[in-house]
Amino acid sequence: MSKTSRKTRVRLGAVLAAATAVGLLAWLLLDGDSPSTSTGEAEIVTVDSLRETAATQGAPIYWAGPQDGAELELSQPEAGRTYVRYLTDGAGAGDPRPFLTVGSYAFPSPVSALRRQGKQSDGVLATAPGGGTVYFNRDQPRSVYLAYPGVDIQIEVYDPDFQRALQLVNSGQIVPAS
Repeated sequence: MSKTSRKTRVRLGAVLAAATAVGLLAWLLLDGDSPSTSTGEAEIVTVDSLRETAATQGAPIYWAGPQDGAELELSQPEAGRTYVRYLTDGAGAGDPRPFLTVGSYAFPSPVSALRRQGKQSDGVLATAPGGGTVYFNRDQPRSVYLAYPGVDIQIEVYDPDFQRALQLVNSGQIVPAS
């Protein structure tokens, strides 16, 4: 194989690796805004019904526990994606305003993915109670991402106040609804 051909293959490989990394980042950050929910599938639920739904799932549904003054909204817009939103101020299911939201996403090797993201210049890595890996983007902190060893679920915690999302993750309040 000629040197020119080898260089071309190496460059092509580098371009493909970069494109894959950019695609993963875009998917991981979910366009940088609050996690979306499908209003057609969103419903107000009780703590007991959330726990019942979680018990029937093949994967855990994470939440921040009961929050004073908030109703729980549950949506599962597609297989492998579950959102628990905390509605306040009389909001109904599907309200478009941003609220505290905990997303649980089926994701292979989420700890490794978060660690890779944390190596980026704008990435921040930390640990959470229970051995969790935490990631957020320092330059555009909108959501906090969390994953636990041995669990193929990536957790996204969004709050209009980023510091509140970070505090919930650091306090160990993000747990399976079981």
